[in-house]
Amino acid sequence: MKTVLKIAKKALPSVIIYCCIFCGLMIAFTFLAGRDQEKNFQATQMDILLEDGDDSVLSRAVREYLAAENEVSTEYDKALVSELLFTGMADYAVYIADGFEESFLAGAEGGIERQSIRANVVFLDQKLEMFFRYVRAELALGKTMEEACDAVLLNCKNQAETVVMSGKSALLMVPGYYFFSYLSYILPAVLIMVLGPIMYAFYKKDVKMRTDCGYVSVRRQNLTIVGGIAVVAMIFWGLLMVLGFAVYSRDFTVTTYLCGMLNSFLFLLVSIAISVLIGILVRGSDALNGASNLIGMGMAFVCGVFVPAELLPDYVNRIAEFLPVSWYMKNVKLLFEGDGMTEYLRTFFGNCGVILIFAVAIFCIFLVAVKKRKAA
Repeated sequence: MKTVLKIAKKALPSVIIYCCIFCGLMIAFTFLAGRDQEKNFQATQMDILLEDGDDSVLSRAVREYLAAENEVSTEYDKALVSELLFTGMADYAVYIADGFEESFLAGAEGGIERQSIRANVVFLDQKLEMFFRYVRAELALGKTMEEACDAVLLNCKNQAETVVMSGKSALLMVPGYYFFSYLSYILPAVLIMVLGPIMYAFYKKDVKMRTDCGYVSVRRQNLTIVGGIAVVAMIFWGLLMVLGFAVYSRDFTVTTYLCGMLNSFLFLLVSIAISVLIGILVRGSDALNGASNLIGMGMAFVCGVFVPAELLPDYVNRIAEFLPVSWYMKNVKLLFEGDGMTEYLRTFFGNCGVILIFAVAIFCIFLVAVKKRKAA
């Protein structure tokens, strides 16, 4: 046991780095979660130069339409337009020629000139074209130009707000959600760094031969190693649980926290199984570092920890079904959906069963790897 703890102690610098990353991510997303998650979409306000040489009902309506969401200046000097656009003092220039309304009623496309050197004004061009299309539609109903322009301007003012949502995940943006989510990253990443060297040290060929020749039975050796690994893993998991409760207790009900603990404990078993397997297969600290980053971050990205699963392609979500983190994250989402866990308990425990199967399967692979290592 002392040897196990000594080897684990050597990994403390790496563990501290990972824990700092973990805490940093939690703090950052806690800050973001404190803000309103629904944001109204607004087009970027632009500085527009406009000269109305027609001064008709339609040209005045165009001016009012543009001024609703942008800064419109009527100080239009053709000699300075190009310079103002180039220097960024203006984003868009519109010149409405005399006779614009008459040509519009005649079905002609001319009478209005638009200038810009910025790519993002394409949206404004489209909005103007849409405005003219709506006016033509109102005129086709037999309205006068004044009635048509008033109707279109009124409709533009009464448009429904466009809300930016992040799919179902927009409901989950509370700090406690991020705590349990990022456990699926920190547990395998840290435990591979801590438990991997333990397995590597005890199952070195020369060390194993010496211990097998000693007076301590193989069974007792294995029990000691398993006990040491369990103690180290439980200490780390317990500290994380205490941290989560201390910082985010306001985000949890008793049921939510207990279910979250159960979910994370089962994933702890998966992480232990992965860690001891990597410790048997991988040799050297550099290789363990690489495996830790690859497995921890790789599963987190694919399974919707860093990027919501709703935003990932379907084929990525299908691949994620074969990884334990995916089922862990399904339970994390259930913890923060709706008003409580009661209606989701059956699904929750079903997902827990899948996570446990992953842990057993990986541990069985570990036993096969141990036997092959002995045979070698």
